[in-house]
Amino acid sequence: MRPVLRPDPPTLAASVRQLILLRSIAVAGQIAAIATSTVLGVALPLLAMSCVIGALILVSALSWWRLRSARAASYIELAALLGFDLASFSLLLYFSGGANNPFVLIYVLHTVLIALLLPLRWAATGMLAVVACVAIVAVWHLPLRLSTGGPLPSGLLAVGQWLSFVLTAGITAWFVLRIVTSLHSHERALYAASQRALRDEEVLRIGALAAGAAHELATPLTTMAVAAGEILRSADSPVVKRDADILASQIHICREIMAGLLAAGGHALPVSGGRERLDLFLEATVHRCRAMHPEAHIVCDLDLIAPTPEIFAEESLRQALLALLTNAVEASPHDVELSALKVENEVGSAVRLMIADRGDGLPAAHIDKLGRSFFTTKQPGQGTGLGLVLALRTIERLRGTLEFENRDGGGALVRVEIPLDALTVGAKA
Repeated sequence: MRPVLRPDPPTLAASVRQLILLRSIAVAGQIAAIATSTVLGVALPLLAMSCVIGALILVSALSWWRLRSARAASYIELAALLGFDLASFSLLLYFSGGANNPFVLIYVLHTVLIALLLPLRWAATGMLAVVACVAIVAVWHLPLRLSTGGPLPSGLLAVGQWLSFVLTAGITAWFVLRIVTSLHSHERALYAASQRALRDEEVLRIGALAAGAAHELATPLTTMAVAAGEILRSADSPVVKRDADILASQIHICREIMAGLLAAGGHALPVSGGRERLDLFLEATVHRCRAMHPEAHIVCDLDLIAPTPEIFAEESLRQALLALLTNAVEASPHDVELSALKVENEVGSAVRLMIADRGDGLPAAHIDKLGRSFFTTKQPGQGTGLGLVLALRTIERLRGTLEFENRDGGGALVRVEIPLDALTVGAKA
């Protein structure tokens, strides 16, 4: 037999909560209706109806207690609650005029709930149950009369029908609005997921090319390193010696990056990673950026993260921060600031990193594209946007956020916020 598709437990649990809320509203309305009818002189079997309402209250209390347990909700449980509500409402109608009761229109709400909350086959069975209940109370019921034995005034019946319509229409509209809102939220989530999938596919394709390039570049880089060493040893002027030192350091950085790439692909032992204090990790990242850009002047302010947590210093995070620092250095080489602080948000403690420059700033119309597509604000031939895409993907993997904005007075500000537990999970192992 083919299994019934079920959503995740939180969705069913939310449905049970909604059902309990509606039942509570219904109980309050039923008590008010019975009290009003009694004051108006309508003859009702109060004891029997009170027992039904008491059973509804007891089931609501048990349902709330049940939701506090670790066991996941199920469709069987949800169908049982809907069936109990349908039977209870039918009993109340039986005691108060059956289909002649103005509130018989509320059967429409039972139909809406069954259609929304149950799978197709179960919902079809529930619809038949509602039709059967309507037919039963139309044939078998206690007459709705005044205490004097006379029929109810037509005006009282008209007010009841109006209240029944307002209640049914209002709750139905509320459910439809919730569904529309949920669908819009789901569409936005699907669109964001599809965009992430496209970025991942592009990154994987580039990663495959990068792995091949890393193997091919090993030999020429070794040759260049040897040549740079020879130039350094035979340098006859301070200028040539300085240039040879820069060339040798840049080649060394390239070889380190290649080693990290091969290690990430499982082709060699990791050259980085493990436990490291956050401030030391950030200082080492800034040091590498300065080595890559000797002209860079980067000011660090790391005092606000004290006491400094210990994190897992993975190479992908270092590369992400390097890409952001490199963009800032290229925008304003002599005025770049990196600051870090610990903050509290709705999910707990987080580390917020801010990289600021005094360059030309970012075009406001294109800020939303940064990191989400291969888009760059640099001149043609000077950038592709790949670094920001990789940085965003790494930060999102750590459940963090990456935001861009323009600074007052010129320049750009990049804000990175990553949950502290995502940074320390490897360090705790």
